[in-house]
Amino acid sequence: MIGIIAALPLEARCLIGRMLAPGQRVELNDFTGWVQPCGIGRENALHTAQSLLDAGATALLSWGTAGGLDPALGAGTLVLPRHVIAADQSKFPVDEVWRNRLDERVSRHVATCGGILLESLSVFTRPSQKQALAKHPGAVAVDMESAAVAQVAHHAGVPFVAVRAIADRAITPIPSSAMAAVDDYGRLQVLPLIASLLVHPGELPALIALGRAFRAAQKTLSTVAKHAGPGLGIE
Repeated sequence: MIGIIAALPLEARCLIGRMLAPGQRVELNDFTGWVQPCGIGRENALHTAQSLLDAGATALLSWGTAGGLDPALGAGTLVLPRHVIAADQSKFPVDEVWRNRLDERVSRHVATCGGILLESLSVFTRPSQKQALAKHPGAVAVDMESAAVAQVAHHAGVPFVAVRAIADRAITPIPSSAMAAVDDYGRLQVLPLIASLLVHPGELPALIALGRAFRAAQKTLSTVAKHAGPGLGIE
């Protein structure tokens, strides 16, 4: 049984075709496991990954979006990393057979890359922050949950992979209005968004572009869900 951790319900929807409540756990359609939105951040991912193992999961998958570190990666590029490196520099390999099976099944349908996925403990809002991380040899993307899931899988001795689609490119800034617009589960907060745009009206084009990039990442994740097969390749 596979336990799939997504930070956001919007990310989980790409896999199961419907919205989930924050923290809601549901079975995959083929009954090969569960998917559960955990909320943004390391601690949420740790707790959810462990709870899925306690429920009977025998493999873990980190699912969702990521920030690009390689300037060559466009929005929607699928990252299937070979290693995940935590903020404390702990290095976790993915299950190579599982990862390669996924790559074989989906690479005909979406642009993919391997490399290293790094952990951030906070949201990067400036390209300069990504540029600093990009100096790490082989680093292609960054997220806030995969290293925590990898850590739990490593300690439990179960297979792990990460499936992440680029939602903001290496050169893309995250406007302050975007930070004000959503909560830890990616739910839109209308009044804070309006208030922020009134103070920073010039951020509207960047906000629209970011939304377009996120939709490209969602499209990629939906394509992966369609072509990866039962259990997302764990069989």
